[in-house]
Amino acid sequence: MSIFGRASLDVIKVFISAFLVYVTYNFWVRRARADRATQQHGCKPAPRVQSTDRLFGFDLFVSLAKADNAGRRSEAFRQLHEKYGRTFEMKALSGLQLQTSEPENIQAICTSAFENFGVGPMRGRIGMPFLDRGIFTEDGAYWRHARAMIRPTFSRAEIADLDGFERHVKRLFPLIPSDGFLDTSTEFLFGQSLNSLLPEHGSAASEFTAAFDRSLLGLALLLIFGPLRWPLYLDPWWKAAYTKVHTFIDARVDRALARVRSPDKKAKEGNLNKYILLDEMAATTQDRYELRMQIINVFFPARDTAAIAFGDLIFELARHLREWHKLRAEVLAIDRQQPLTFELIKSLKRVKAIINESLRLHPAASRIGRAALKDTVLPRGGGSDGHSPVFVPKGRVIEMDLYTLQRDPSIWGEDADEFRPDRWAEGRPLWESRWQYQPFLGGIRMCPAQNQVLTQLAYLLVRFAEEFEGLENRDPVLEYVEKVRMTVESRNGVKIAVRRRRKGEGDEGEG
Repeated sequence: MSIFGRASLDVIKVFISAFLVYVTYNFWVRRARADRATQQHGCKPAPRVQSTDRLFGFDLFVSLAKADNAGRRSEAFRQLHEKYGRTFEMKALSGLQLQTSEPENIQAICTSAFENFGVGPMRGRIGMPFLDRGIFTEDGAYWRHARAMIRPTFSRAEIADLDGFERHVKRLFPLIPSDGFLDTSTEFLFGQSLNSLLPEHGSAASEFTAAFDRSLLGLALLLIFGPLRWPLYLDPWWKAAYTKVHTFIDARVDRALARVRSPDKKAKEGNLNKYILLDEMAATTQDRYELRMQIINVFFPARDTAAIAFGDLIFELARHLREWHKLRAEVLAIDRQQPLTFELIKSLKRVKAIINESLRLHPAASRIGRAALKDTVLPRGGGSDGHSPVFVPKGRVIEMDLYTLQRDPSIWGEDADEFRPDRWAEGRPLWESRWQYQPFLGGIRMCPAQNQVLTQLAYLLVRFAEEFEGLENRDPVLEYVEKVRMTVESRNGVKIAVRRRRKGEGDEGEG
């Protein structure tokens, strides 16, 4: 062997030795930290999913992928909870992760231990070049800054102004079962609707929607595949999709910058007294790239959440006609001369119960992840009974399983899987205050659009019941089959038939 060959071999040996020392040192340091937590807080290890491949968890990854392909990913995680408890550890082509559907743990992550958990290590710049820094990817001061900018968009005054929403509702009804929420999300973000419900604008809106959906799919795959994600960055279809999205957003950014530089332009467009999120952002920074990324961070949850939730509502009502008739009875009892105001909508108990029950069964985000920013302790999950505190080392990813939580028979009863709005009648348990019902998650990082989504859902549901007398399911598949992207929706869509209200029905306020 040549002298250069021997030297190369020596370098490799040194590198391997150093790596083993590093791994061993980290193991013992983490072990010492866990031992201290055990002594101070009585922590015990959480149960761990038994996997044939203990190193990478490849067999569990394949099992979850099969469930995802069958539209039952949330159910697959629920079955793991039934077997291993409300809190457990697992590997599925990733580092060791913690899964929890324990209300006390979810409450701690969102409130008392909020500063100990974040999304930056999980999301960060993984989605680049499609998605960079913004409210969805950041923690700390930058996240607070981004959240402060969007908060006025969801003020009570903005939410209670339903006139603009009614304009899109009127366009939607002739096209049922088409999706009418894209228009409202683009209007409050950009100050200009895509008018996707108008025939002359439909193709452009569809092209943008398809590009955005494909971009989100690429982002979801990057998050799912973890350390094995790097080949996905070479996907040419993903690049083509996010390039279209960027082009669309950049054009709106340029218009916003022009309006900020020339207030008269905003007045000419009829938006002088209207809060436009992109304009407010443009007033704080002139950086086109930052504005693009900030608005994309806000746009995809604003676009998807209400649309998916309304689809789920109709999905359930079409399969539970008794509840549909109860809804119409409440709606037809409203005086037709009375304006459909924010206050009136909030007073409708049956409407609220139906929305709550649908969101319980179908939270838009069935599982929400956080990464430990420092060593911390969660109140429950350790030991064979799951009642002891559990140590969470810095860097560990924990996923909160809202789907399993909101279908837990020990909380909701043996009919937890049934669509039964009557469970929300007066005298019910206060599930919200016990952190047993969290479709939007709670605490400091709760969804800022929660009240807007609930108001839009209630308004649209009332108008839908006013407009249509009959509702019929046309889907031969009765069960809910999931499509998981960044959110969870019905893979089969909502296949229904409707019959318009007969002229004069409800005009006198009869029930």
